[in-house]
Amino acid sequence: GALYIGFRNDVYRIGYEKIPAGYHSRSIKHFGYSFGGFTGIGNTAINPWVTNDVITSEYDGVVWMNGIAGLVGIGEITVGLVVGIDILLDDNRDHWIYSNKPWVGLVLGINLN
Repeated sequence: GALYIGFRNDVYRIGYEKIPAGYHSRSIKHFGYSFGGFTGIGNTAINPWVTNDVITSEYDGVVWMNGIAGLVGIGEITVGLVVGIDILLDDNRDHWIYSNKPWVGLVLGINLN
């Protein structure tokens, strides 16, 4: 899991349309954006493949992940781009090929409310 701290702005447009029998139909349009940073703990597979054969065992390593994210939400859908780095939190961190190397990820969110 990770903690995300940032800035978010949401804009809502509410409209009403008259329908038969004197009732009104409401429509809500939403747009929002967010930018911020995250930090957290995760896990990754550690094995000979990701340590250039320095270790022979396989285990799940704990990583500390840090990065920044930009998100855009339209209606019920949120998409975004994240950039971060992972730091392996054990003695094999110097052998792990992904240590302190940047990565890019895509975010997809759906509001279920």
